[in-house]
Amino acid sequence: MDDRETHNHLLKSAWDDVEYFSNPNKEVRERWVVSEFLSILGIAHQENDLISLEQANKADVRFLSANFQVKELPNPNFKRGKMYKDVYNSIKDAKSLEDISWVSDVHEIPPAASMYELVLGKAAELSDIESYKALKGELDILIYVTRTRASLIQPSELNAGAFAKLGWRSVSCVNSKQAIVLFSSPSAPEFIKKCSQVFMR
Repeated sequence: MDDRETHNHLLKSAWDDVEYFSNPNKEVRERWVVSEFLSILGIAHQENDLISLEQANKADVRFLSANFQVKELPNPNFKRGKMYKDVYNSIKDAKSLEDISWVSDVHEIPPAASMYELVLGKAAELSDIESYKALKGELDILIYVTRTRASLIQPSELNAGAFAKLGWRSVSCVNSKQAIVLFSSPSAPEFIKKCSQVFMR
């Protein structure tokens, strides 16, 4: 593959990233997060088992009787769309492969933190949003942690009572190394209750 072919390949790959992380593909990304969560927990499923719900519905993805509301917990001030557009534009404008910049200005390296505390804080923040208050007892919050420098959750940190008072039907989180159901209420789906506070990966 010569430089021109490499450049064209990189340009197409970068544009694919821009498109994947655009608003029209939000539902695709939400289903992927749920699929990753289920896969790490060892829960068998097929792609067509994950149903994206209409925007008017407070839940994002339905799986069996679970109503997952998917929320990302990224680095502070992270703008993923801009990052991929910056890379794409750098490739497009480059006169040679050496001119390509893979670094965007959207990164802010956060201080080290406890992932457990971050997830608890995010779940608490969401529970105070007015539009969720009447429905949160029917929602299964799934927080996708992409924040860097966040320590993996340890069994000694778990406190189901801290999540119970927030009012969600269940609270779970997933990142590249863990999937955990942190809290499940008596009305939570059975498969979620069975996985409650079980550490995977």
